[in-house]
Amino acid sequence: MDPAISKLNNVDHATLQVVAEYGSKWGDTRMTCLVLTSEMRSLQGSYPMLFQLTPESENPLPVALMGLEQGENLFVSEAGWSTRTIPLMMQKGPFLIASERDQTAQEQSVIAIDENHPKLVQEGGEALFLEHGGYSPYLEKVINILERIEASHSHTLAFAHALNEKNLVTGIDLKVNDAAGKPHVLSGFFGIDEDRVAALGGDELGELHAQGHLAPLFMILASQAQLTRLLTMKHA
Repeated sequence: MDPAISKLNNVDHATLQVVAEYGSKWGDTRMTCLVLTSEMRSLQGSYPMLFQLTPESENPLPVALMGLEQGENLFVSEAGWSTRTIPLMMQKGPFLIASERDQTAQEQSVIAIDENHPKLVQEGGEALFLEHGGYSPYLEKVINILERIEASHSHTLAFAHALNEKNLVTGIDLKVNDAAGKPHVLSGFFGIDEDRVAALGGDELGELHAQGHLAPLFMILASQAQLTRLLTMKHA
């Protein structure tokens, strides 16, 4: 475990608070974030979803595209997040699920916190624990988010693997204009090859459906309409 990551507890973190707002000063200016298959239906109406390679996976994983330059999130301003639907990986803030070994050397999941995260404060944020050590309502909400992430994580990895195995994911270049209006190409992204999807046979489509992969596949395809929205936000 990273030295900055520690298991959450009501002794070491008793007075710690978390900023529940969104903004550039809180580390929310990210161009992309991982999205999970369970949330794609709600996200496809706001964000274009593509695929991107990460150090954690051998296959490109689905991501929400939130900006058109590194360090840019067009959905975040001084007023906060501009849409009601926010990816779970952005909602979780400094929290994550980590693994540790118990006294019998068995792996178990624990709630952990990144102590270097900019949203951690000593005052002015949401308390994590009640006066006598119980979870605060805010922390209960965060735990629910983490549980949703954990429940969908393995299915998302399997989804990415299945699409890659069927050669449905292909490299793409996005031609956009930067803040100064100068055109440039966003590389390193992958999209779904619609021609290959259209060529799938009944058995292959049935297999994808049985695995719960067909619906998120079409949610990603539907989300491509949001690229125009993102460009409009950029130029505005």
